Amino acid sequence: MDKKNIFIITGIALVFAISVFFLARSFGSSEDSKTNTESGEMNENSNPNLNPLGNASSEFWDEALSPFREEEKKSYLEILSDLQSGKINFVWEVWALRRKCDKNYTADQCNAVLLAYVDANYDSPDKEKIRDLFESYFKYEAAMHRLEIPYTTSFEDKYEILKSQRKQILGDEKHDLIFGMEESQVNFMEGSRNFIVSSKNMSPEERVRKYQELKKKTYGSYYDSVVSREDKFDHYQTEIELREKEFQNLGPEDKEKKLNTLEVKYFGKERAAAMAKDRKEEADAKLRISEYEKQEKEFLNQNASMSASEKERKLKDLRIRVLGSEEEADAYARRAQFEKETQQLH
Repeated sequence: MDKKNIFIITGIALVFAISVFFLARSFGSSEDSKTNTESGEMNENSNPNLNPLGNASSEFWDEALSPFREEEKKSYLEILSDLQSGKINFVWEVWALRRKCDKNYTADQCNAVLLAYVDANYDSPDKEKIRDLFESYFKYEAAMHRLEIPYTTSFEDKYEILKSQRKQILGDEKHDLIFGMEESQVNFMEGSRNFIVSSKNMSPEERVRKYQELKKKTYGSYYDSVVSREDKFDHYQTEIELREKEFQNLGPEDKEKKLNTLEVKYFGKERAAAMAKDRKEEADAKLRISEYEKQEKEFLNQNASMSASEKERKLKDLRIRVLGSEEEADAYARRAQFEKETQQLH
């Protein structure tokens, strides 16, 4: 079974942290935007479709906008609670709203539109408190635009500089509201990497339990929200990797039983049954291919003098008989031909 890297989930946070940092710098000021526009250059930074996760789908950003939809408008205290629990990510909200700015707006113009949006949709005192969060974030972005960090600086060192700047500019309270969840995810990535190394001699059950304890401790109040957004298949693959030593010592039948137990745990009985069926069909197909290749080798050894056209005709019949259908036989032949051509290129 192919494995995903155990850090795939938290790795997203790392990419997000880097991209937001550099996009914050590249989003720039009004003067930068004007300079590029006046020189005839295409300035993507004035385009609201620029966002910290690349070209995300509109569905993603519509979901990110949830606390600011008029029909679901929340009070400042409700937004505060959602930020503290990780239910919403303030940075995502800002960049989602920026998608709605006119594509020709400069950064400052777009920021002004966002502040006007807050003014128009919230009453005092919520308006002033929510506006302060936006203005503080804009101030942070402007500072990041001016910050110079040597290209050769490692990510770890860059991120430490970034965290220090955030706290200095925003203060502890707003820093935690805006970046607390992201930083907990990056912290978990580092902590989980160390855990994987240090826990190799633990029993499988203890290793899984300690991993979950580390995750809950590191995420703190963000745990439920972060986990709810993670993919179940990633959780499943992570537990398989944590149990790697256990699986190495299991025979085929016991390994299948253990996989089924985990699949029921994460996906339910119906999906687990479907996954077991797919796995069996894949294993059966591999056995048929192995049997065909064995018989093909014997056939070629016994019929060296046969013409090429006759060999291919008889081998096709053999493939259909062993692999079960003409469709499977043709698919195998195409794969074999592709592999042969690929090898000839090297």
